[in-house]
Amino acid sequence: MSTSKKKRCFTIMIVPHNEEATYSLRIPLYLVQVAVIFLVIGVAGLSLLGYAYLKAAAEASEAEELRQINRAQQEEIDALAVETQRVMDQIHDIDELIEMVKEEIDVEEEELEVDLDEELELEVEDEDNSSDNSSSNPTRANSMPEEISDLALSSFDNQTGSGDYLNHERVYRSRSNTNGVLGRAAENVSLLKNLLPERSGMLGAVGDYVEAKRAMPSIWPARGRITSGFGTRATPYSDGYQFHSGVDIAGSHGSSIWAAADGEVVFSGYRGSLGNVLIICHGNDFETLYAHLDDFAVSKGDEVEKGEVIGYMGRSGRTTGTHLHYEVHHKGSPVNPKPYMKEQ
Repeated sequence: MSTSKKKRCFTIMIVPHNEEATYSLRIPLYLVQVAVIFLVIGVAGLSLLGYAYLKAAAEASEAEELRQINRAQQEEIDALAVETQRVMDQIHDIDELIEMVKEEIDVEEEELEVDLDEELELEVEDEDNSSDNSSSNPTRANSMPEEISDLALSSFDNQTGSGDYLNHERVYRSRSNTNGVLGRAAENVSLLKNLLPERSGMLGAVGDYVEAKRAMPSIWPARGRITSGFGTRATPYSDGYQFHSGVDIAGSHGSSIWAAADGEVVFSGYRGSLGNVLIICHGNDFETLYAHLDDFAVSKGDEVEKGEVIGYMGRSGRTTGTHLHYEVHHKGSPVNPKPYMKEQ
C-alpha cells in the first residue's frame, strides 16, 4: 500500500555542488494534477478574456465607424431636405404664377365670348336687312374666339395636360422602397429637379402669353361714343350699303388718341379719304389703324406703349364730322374692334 502511494508522488532533489547535504521535495501526484488543471483553466480564462476584449474593441470601432457614417448620411439627408424644399418652393411659385395667368385668361375669354355674342346678335339683325352685301365681307367677328383661344391657351394646354401641376404621390416614393431613406431623398430631389424644366417651359409659355397680351389691343383709343360699328352699314355719302372695316368714335376736336397696345409705328401720313392715318404694328399678327386725325404726336419708327398719346382727333379726309376711325387687323385682315375695347 505504501509502495503504491510512493509511486503516485513526484520527487524533486536539490544537489549542491559542494559537499553539503542534498535536499529532496516530494509532491503528491494529485497536487500536480490540480496545478495543471488550474493552469489550463487560467490559460483558457485568459484566452476568453482576450477574445472578449478584442471582440468588444472591434465592436466599439465598428460602432464608431457606423456613427460617423450615420452622421455623414444625416448631414447629406439634411442637405437634400433643404434642396428639396428649395426646388419645391420654386415649383410652387411657378405654379402659382401659371394658375394666376390661367385664371386671368379664363376671365378674359368669358368676357370676350360675351362681347362676341352681343356683336353676333347685332350682325344677325344686319344680315337680315342686307344679306347680299354682308355675304361679301372679308372677315367676320365670329372668327375671333378661335384666334384668341389659340393665342392665349394653346401653349398651356399642350404642357399642363389635365392641369395637375404637382402630383405629390408621383414625386414622393413610398417608405417601403428598399433604397433606404438616403436613396429616397436623393431620388425625390432628382425627380423634383426633373420637374423644373417642365415648369420652366410653362413659365416660358406664361411669358409668351404676357407678350401676346401686351401685343393685343385692349383699350378704347379715344374718349367718346361709337357712332358707326363694324360690318355692313348704309353708305353715308350715297344710297346703298358698304362694309365698314372698323368703328367710328365721335369726340371733341383735338382730343387725345391713345395707342391701344405696345408696338411700333409703321405708317404715319396722309392716305386719301382716311385723311391723316397712323398704323401701329403690335406683334403677334396684330395691327391697329387710326384715321381722320387732326395731327400726329408720333412718327414712323417710334416705339409706343399702351395708353400713350399718338395723335389728336380731327376730321381730315372724307368725313361727315369730327371722329376717329379705328381698325384692328389680325393676320392681315380687319376684325371687329369692339371685343378689344375693354378699358376706357
